[in-house]
Amino acid sequence: MEHVIDKFEEIGFSKNEAKAYMALLAKSPLTGYEISKKSGVPRSMVYAVVEKLVAKEAILELRTDPPTYVPIPVKELVMNRKKQAEETFDFLERELSTIEKPVKVEVIQHLEGRKYILNAMKKLMNGAYEEIWLSLWEDELGDLQTTAETQCKNGKEMYSVLFTDQETDSFGKSFYHHKHTSTIEKQRMGQRLSIVIRDHEEVLIAGFIDGQIPQAIQTKDTMLILLAKEYIRHDMMMKIVGNKFGHEQLDALWRKDDLCNYIVQNEKKQGE
Repeated sequence: MEHVIDKFEEIGFSKNEAKAYMALLAKSPLTGYEISKKSGVPRSMVYAVVEKLVAKEAILELRTDPPTYVPIPVKELVMNRKKQAEETFDFLERELSTIEKPVKVEVIQHLEGRKYILNAMKKLMNGAYEEIWLSLWEDELGDLQTTAETQCKNGKEMYSVLFTDQETDSFGKSFYHHKHTSTIEKQRMGQRLSIVIRDHEEVLIAGFIDGQIPQAIQTKDTMLILLAKEYIRHDMMMKIVGNKFGHEQLDALWRKDDLCNYIVQNEKKQGE
């Protein structure tokens, strides 16, 4: 009967309580001494066990001399325990729901295909409330130009890094990677890495590789949004520094320094 006793333990009875109850099911009424003898519960413990069973409404005490005990019928016991469990679960559901905070899990959506990715970029830009941050290459500018112009006219702030020699007013406050720098960027990354950020809420990061199907991710994950925006801000700041102090001087700086050369071009000198 060990498997039955195990199930009793699952609903809050001890092993001795289960043994005492089953002894009474087999024969009742019984005194405490008789329960101990038939169930195997030690005499030193049986009266404490009996008291707990009475408190749990599993057995009844008869006013005899000495006191004797009878079990609550099995169906009634099971029904009572079910009712108590349901009441407990209902209580916990009500009380815990008042303090429960929804778990926020940000999904990373994977996109594939140039047309699908460009449509997702447009949708993201059209959904902006305040700001749009962009890092785009010349190959995709024509597809996104109308959307960018519309959002600028609608009062959205737009900050852009554009990889093109053709400067334009269509993409808000723009900074440019002309051909001599965009070639280095494309060589280092092996692709045209493009970014669209909507406010501080959502980011799409795409990789366009010649001759391959473009891939992208889109997410509301705050860390990825921050990382992408810092990438764009860093790029902008380097353009500001270059414009102020001269791009030739910056080029000379990194080309003459092995570490800077590796950082910029992702190429180490032979022998390193």
